[in-house]
Amino acid sequence: MFNSTHRGNSPHRAKQGAGGALSALLLVALAACGTDASSSSKSGEVDVAAAEADVAAAKERIAPYLVPVEKIDVDTPLTKKPEAGKVVKYIRYNNPTAAEYDAATEAAAAALQWKVAISAVDGADPQSVSNAMIRAVSEGADYIAVQAGSPTVMGQGLEAAKSAGIPVFQTAGVGEAEGIFGNAQADAAIDGNVGVTDQAIIDSEGRGTILYLNAPDFPNLADLDDIVPKHVEKNCGGCTLNKLGISAEGLSGDIASQVVNAIRQNPDTKYVVASFDTLTNGLPEALAAAGLDDVKIYINSPGNLAVKKIESGDFHAGLLTSNVNMPWLAFDQMARMSVGMDTLQAEHAKVSLQMWTTENMPKGETSWAQPGYQDQYKKLWQIS
Repeated sequence: MFNSTHRGNSPHRAKQGAGGALSALLLVALAACGTDASSSSKSGEVDVAAAEADVAAAKERIAPYLVPVEKIDVDTPLTKKPEAGKVVKYIRYNNPTAAEYDAATEAAAAALQWKVAISAVDGADPQSVSNAMIRAVSEGADYIAVQAGSPTVMGQGLEAAKSAGIPVFQTAGVGEAEGIFGNAQADAAIDGNVGVTDQAIIDSEGRGTILYLNAPDFPNLADLDDIVPKHVEKNCGGCTLNKLGISAEGLSGDIASQVVNAIRQNPDTKYVVASFDTLTNGLPEALAAAGLDDVKIYINSPGNLAVKKIESGDFHAGLLTSNVNMPWLAFDQMARMSVGMDTLQAEHAKVSLQMWTTENMPKGETSWAQPGYQDQYKKLWQIS
């Protein structure tokens, strides 16, 4: 379980008083090599009635993603206004998708009259997050937030923070450990990948061959290699799912050519589902060059550039988190701890998502947010 209150007795905590001490979303690359391809296929005639039932069930599952979201994901007010002046060290990876959260991170800190320093670290260096956390400890942070991390990735950095009595928070991370007090948007990777796969099931009329692209070397994506195939096996009796795993090192290579080759080996493939948008770089062009124009591409948590490709029709659909909501959720958890409240992990883990397709997405937009979300958070924080 996540720690809900901060009980350390270090000198640093005494200085903080009651205040005590979060892809992209892409994660640190682990040592890896090669590409993994596997499949689970089904044979025989498709049961039309069963396929129709599978499609109907998938439509029901994604129905909440098709309704505009008006309210933020938490509604419990703080017991009092948080003390100003807290210092947050926010650690993320140095890629464009992760950088899309920076403005909202700074805005959330400003609303609380807190200070935030964003550190962009090298995703190819397995020690980069830990080293950044150790620096944050030495610089006297009140809180440390890590985007898309895990206790393993944090390593000695987490130990240093625990020793100093500095609470650590994750955003879109994976795993629980002593010293980690919250993980905003923790369920989004699973919910998003399953949801966008459901859209492919619907579009295939419950009888499609799906190629699932993932990078299982990354901590928050590894479990998806089992979760997504099991979801299809359970919920689409007439579907076939093949997997193509891309190594951490392979992310800088020609993924699109590997996808084309995988589709040629399984020519019934008409649907490609990607766990994040980097896996689809150059894919529409590669498919067109190979004469595979009838293959549809689906992406979990697409960044701004990928959303533009949904609008243009290069990609068919994406399931979007709100780029501005995640940092505010993370600061909401930190604000709760600062006034001695529980961080309400369950309410912060499962967040609202929106399914955008070429046909239904708002034209010219690349992201979404709850109307007046900043004022909604400020009201909870007792900030006028």
